Amino acid sequence: MAHNGNGRRILLGSVAALVVIAGGAGLAVKSMLDPDALRTKAIAAIEKQTGRKVRMGALELHVLPSLSLSVSDVGLSDMAGGAYTDMVTADSLQASMGLMALLHHEIRLEDLKLVHPVVHLERTDRGEANWRLSPTGAQATATPEGGATQAASDWKVQIGSIRITNADLDWDDRMSGSRGKVVLDHINLSDVDGAKPEIDVAGHNDSGSFTLAGHTGAINLTSTARASWPVALQAAFRAGGQQVGQLAVDGTVADPDHMKGYNIKLDGNIASLKAIEAFVPGMSLPDVRRLSLKANVVDGSAADKAGSTPLLNSLHLDTGAVDAGQYLSGLTLQGLSVDAPGPKDAVTIRSQGAWQGQGLKLSGTLGSLQQVEQAVLSHLADPLPLSLDLSGDPGSLRIAGTLGGSRAVVNVNASAGRLPLPNGAVIDHLDASTHLVSEDNGAHFQLSDIVVKSTQVSLKGALDLSVHGGHAGVPLVSGALDASWVNADALMGNATAGKADASTTTPANARDSNDALPFDRLRKLDADLRLTAAQLEFEGDEYHNALSHISLRNGLLKVDPLQAEGTGRRVSGQFEVDASGSVPTVSGKIGTLVLPATWLESKAGLSNMVQGALQVVGEVRSQGNTAAELRTGMTGHLGVSMVNGTVSGSALGELLGDAARGALGSGPIALRCFGLHMSMADRQANVDTIGVQTNALTVTGKGTVGMASQALDLHLVPQVMISGTGASVPLRVGGTLSAPRPKMDGGADGRYAIGLLLGGSKSNAVADPCPATLKAAREGQAGPEPTTAAPKAQSSGGAAGLLGNSKASPDVNKAAGLLKGLGILK
Repeated sequence: MAHNGNGRRILLGSVAALVVIAGGAGLAVKSMLDPDALRTKAIAAIEKQTGRKVRMGALELHVLPSLSLSVSDVGLSDMAGGAYTDMVTADSLQASMGLMALLHHEIRLEDLKLVHPVVHLERTDRGEANWRLSPTGAQATATPEGGATQAASDWKVQIGSIRITNADLDWDDRMSGSRGKVVLDHINLSDVDGAKPEIDVAGHNDSGSFTLAGHTGAINLTSTARASWPVALQAAFRAGGQQVGQLAVDGTVADPDHMKGYNIKLDGNIASLKAIEAFVPGMSLPDVRRLSLKANVVDGSAADKAGSTPLLNSLHLDTGAVDAGQYLSGLTLQGLSVDAPGPKDAVTIRSQGAWQGQGLKLSGTLGSLQQVEQAVLSHLADPLPLSLDLSGDPGSLRIAGTLGGSRAVVNVNASAGRLPLPNGAVIDHLDASTHLVSEDNGAHFQLSDIVVKSTQVSLKGALDLSVHGGHAGVPLVSGALDASWVNADALMGNATAGKADASTTTPANARDSNDALPFDRLRKLDADLRLTAAQLEFEGDEYHNALSHISLRNGLLKVDPLQAEGTGRRVSGQFEVDASGSVPTVSGKIGTLVLPATWLESKAGLSNMVQGALQVVGEVRSQGNTAAELRTGMTGHLGVSMVNGTVSGSALGELLGDAARGALGSGPIALRCFGLHMSMADRQANVDTIGVQTNALTVTGKGTVGMASQALDLHLVPQVMISGTGASVPLRVGGTLSAPRPKMDGGADGRYAIGLLLGGSKSNAVADPCPATLKAAREGQAGPEPTTAAPKAQSSGGAAGLLGNSKASPDVNKAAGLLKGLGILK
């Protein structure tokens, strides 16, 4: 019993001892961990380690089940001059705390949890980044409440592991041009203060999701120099519910804070480069499918230099289909391969695809990987050897030589059996070559021995480009091209383009005629070019001894002379565009100029009424920054004429109304002659001559056209011929160019004078307006004549009636049927 009593006393004594010890420890912890004092120490320690201001709400300590703390409203200030007040904020922070570390003035946090943090990352165009933290020197001693005198700056904050949920991250890197934002669903960092912290990140934006896992070297945000900081990360990207790419990064970084001294291996594949665009906002990536990349990237910049220069030690790139249409219209590639096993190995290129539906193959080599990089970084100040061969259905192109450097030499040879051009044009049996020389580190280029031979053009010459040779250092282009033969119609696609009916063509005035014209481009380039053509085919006519001299300096463009000898006419003119001032001036003296009718009509804001070669004469001047201003401010006199072309029946019908619509139809009509002459001043064109003749219609007249409003006030006399019987009725056309409103034009007594040609035995020709019309429209200059005779009508000496006359002959009654058929009589 005594033994048992002793045992009970020993047990009770032990329990009592434990209670005393535990109570003493609790009192010790309580006295050591004053929340306000601990908060002060933590703020001071973090500010010392980061060099930033720290914001913390009230700190609460929890002893059971283990020592932990919680803080609300946490913030770390942005860098000086940053875009935000705080770089990092969080709703709350929770963490377990190591008790023994407190004895060493260390606040060690494990399983740190941040709830809804918001992180703003930015880097200026000078490379200043707000994620670079700078430790400060010893700070003033803080005096916590209760009279404690412990220097708060002697304390450190260490973190063992971090768990973050629902984080908002945005970035604005003005140095690289990248900006965007993502939601980080979770960030798990373990062994944060160890040698290889583990990383597990998952996030998303509006277009896709991504994951990042792996490890890095020791995390120390305040370190300024590190050696062989390891990186081993794997990233994966998903979009539309499918995995679109993955990338493995493996290597070392000497200074991760400034991204310098790296040696990284990249190994990745991407199903679609366009899909990755969602994760790199602000970048426009080409449409590349099935991209595979293996590369070794190193920092090529000096250790004491700011910034980083990535260099490739090796490269292997393979792709599937590439839509290269944004670089060259109609170009697609089935695949592209670029290889360079080492920095001193040549870069080989292989590709195949199609352009404008025709197969192509590309093969060749550039210089070594080092040479390519140096040429790119120096903007071709360093030389780059190359040899490229392009071949396929259209033909072949070979470029060989050296680009860049103090003096680069490249030979270019091209051949094609049939090479398609825009607007349906083609070049047949092409054989071309030139010799390119670049001097003064790319400041001066010479294209010598230019030779082009084909069915449509044969020329030779030389061109010179001095990058800083013009006024105020703008580029200067000079040289001469001499052609023995040029088929301009074939080269411009005139055989198939510009033949649309008026009903399907949009006038220029319906487009953006108020948009500023690119006159500023004339101030960015100087030129001195001489062009000649021994024989020229243009708009179906042949010309000889064509000559033009084009000069451009300080925004003043002159074309003088512009001349050629044609069939029945001599082309000559002088043109000037002075864009040196704020309001450009356009002027021209035209002896005779031949232009495509569709082109001239589009510039004037008209639908395609006529097709063929328009002969233009006169003298004009205008000023303005837009097409509308130039059109409305035009002064001078101008005549346009055409023979042997075509005219749109529907366009004539709109202009002349019922008097012609029923007889003409809507399709193209052979045009014997057309002429128009006007003088322009005060925003109005006074048209003194109008003349048109086809086999079924003759029109003469005059009137006015508003240059700004395009309002019409035309007085026309159309004469319609049907089956040898003709009728004419005066019309007055109002409305506008785009919406004419014709009506019968009554005389002073209100009656309409109608001219009739009636059947009979005597044959008389309809009055031919062409000679007088063409003379006025050409201002006396020579020009070709109509190739067909004027139409004729059977007439019994001519009969004329006035609508409303009480006496009507049988012939007039006969003509009434024609007038009713034309819609003149109701």
